[in-house]
Amino acid sequence: MEKNKITIRLCYIELIIFAGILVTMIFHFRCGFGKSFFALMIIAALAGCGVSLALKDYLKSMIQSSAFDVAGVHNKKALEKQLQKIQDEDDTLDTGIMMFDLNNLKIINDTYGHEEGDVFIQTFASFLTRILTENSYLARFGGDEFLIIQRNTTWSQLEQMNIQLQTLIDEHNQTADHPLSYAVGYDISCKNHYYLIMDLLKIADEKMYQDKKYKKQQLAQKEQYLTRSGLAQSISSDSLKEKIFTILTNANGEKEYAFIMTDISKFHLINDYWGYETGTKILNFVLRRMELFSASLFVNRYHSDVFVAVLDITGRKSSDVKKQIEEYNRQIIQEILKTFQINYFHLNTGIYYLKDTSIPAEQIISHTNIVREKAKTELSGVCEYNNDIALNEQHCADTIHSFKSALKQKEFKIYFQPKICGKDQTIASAEALVRWQRGNDTMWYPDMFLSILEETGEIRALDYYVYEETFAWMNQRRKEGKRVIPVLNVSPVHFGNIHSFAEKVMALVKQYEINPYYVIFEITETTFIHNIKAVNEMIRFFHEQNIRISMDDFGSGYSSLNALKDTLFDEVKIDKRFLSDELSENGKIVLQEIFHLLKRTNKSIVCEGVETKEMVDFLVEEGCDELQGYYYYKPMSQNAFEKLLENIV
Repeated sequence: MEKNKITIRLCYIELIIFAGILVTMIFHFRCGFGKSFFALMIIAALAGCGVSLALKDYLKSMIQSSAFDVAGVHNKKALEKQLQKIQDEDDTLDTGIMMFDLNNLKIINDTYGHEEGDVFIQTFASFLTRILTENSYLARFGGDEFLIIQRNTTWSQLEQMNIQLQTLIDEHNQTADHPLSYAVGYDISCKNHYYLIMDLLKIADEKMYQDKKYKKQQLAQKEQYLTRSGLAQSISSDSLKEKIFTILTNANGEKEYAFIMTDISKFHLINDYWGYETGTKILNFVLRRMELFSASLFVNRYHSDVFVAVLDITGRKSSDVKKQIEEYNRQIIQEILKTFQINYFHLNTGIYYLKDTSIPAEQIISHTNIVREKAKTELSGVCEYNNDIALNEQHCADTIHSFKSALKQKEFKIYFQPKICGKDQTIASAEALVRWQRGNDTMWYPDMFLSILEETGEIRALDYYVYEETFAWMNQRRKEGKRVIPVLNVSPVHFGNIHSFAEKVMALVKQYEINPYYVIFEITETTFIHNIKAVNEMIRFFHEQNIRISMDDFGSGYSSLNALKDTLFDEVKIDKRFLSDELSENGKIVLQEIFHLLKRTNKSIVCEGVETKEMVDFLVEEGCDELQGYYYYKPMSQNAFEKLLENIV
């Protein structure tokens, strides 16, 4: 290298000599001395100058190219000099480092050869050059490792450069034979986080390693694609998780983010009525409008009509972020209705604030999807993931994952609430209830787990457990010459297979030698309204077995009076919302008319939620057959109920 520099200096000296000779020859040529000779000397001097200039330029290009490698960027030696230069400066304030590691180069080299590997490297390097600014210094310091030194920069600029690179890579991968993938780590030296250049390199390298380790763990194919219909590009779950992980891994303590997930209400109806072409245009329109959101770092269509985005919300209150998203959604809705002339359009958005960087990207997506679904019940169409939702989600997971072992270990306990005869105020029967004993000090009530088990279908197993435990208790009572009439609830899920349910119930009745007359099943009014034919079929079957059926929560549905004309129930249990602490005159009139209708259709009447003496007197006077509520007894354990019966008898 030094020899080349000396040679260049000699070229300059040689050029000066030839130029001097050229001037002298031209002077003598003009004076008329030996024109032929001097003409030849002038030509020789010009040739010498030309050769000197050409040699100088060639050697300069050689020196310059020696600082670059085959990828067309600065090489490791040039990078070391640049780093040394920065290290010798007074400070590294506002200096950023971005380190990149190209994935899968070894696979390309081993499978397709090193020439194809070089093309793979050069392609990635070309994308890196497209994100550079006037303050960038790009170098390749390893086989598949690159580094950008960014001077006079900010954290947001580094972040935007990476997002820009990822966008270019995503577009390239849609048609590439060998899709590109990379790991990245970046950080900046600033007033709040001041680093020397070598420390900055170390931090960026550690972040890049974390990013690479995570991406290596992703086993599924990570591809993006365009549909043949020209539909906006869709991002795979793995690619989405990678983007979120990369942002959080490189997150500075001063940065705050929000992950959002947005869908279009009843989008399938738009496709069905207006056609798939219109549907595709609307999806692309929504994507473009979301990309214009000033806080967006990236926006993608996730699947179908669901869109995802990461927003930079640094320094902003979550309430302000929510309001801005609501307003932005309203703008998109108005533009869609105006542009496409459709009659209905609504967006639902779930928001998850990325405060805890240790939460896996998969959980972030799952949490956001949960509040996206909840947003459909919100008037604004926007719902935030908060602590209450988190606790509820944890509770649901705990319920689902511990149910089977709890059932096996008999953590579910049978409770009874007596029902009082209206005529003589004695215990006529009891309703069998269930509680979940969670450890020695914690008791879960039905509203804490029944709805969850209904969603998962596990309610079937719990129902059969309650039936068997109750029948076993009844059998023991029968053997001891004692009597009790429990009431058992039927979950709506059983109407998916009535015959199987009926067969299992009758098998238990036979196994424990239960007199069917002492068994009454409760079915809620809402269940009946939605399954009239199936419920009536079940009632007919149980009537043949001498088992009675009660309609629970009468009056809670939306067509109670209409349901009465078709019902085959033996008794009707009035919903407790008809009763209040102070029963109004209008309330009394309504109950009187309901009682009149039920008596004329030969239904026994049961009222639950009885709390006061006034209620008791009114209900007894109106002919209520059985009363149930805290005025008499709260639900009690099996032992407590047995003691109660013994004391009464």
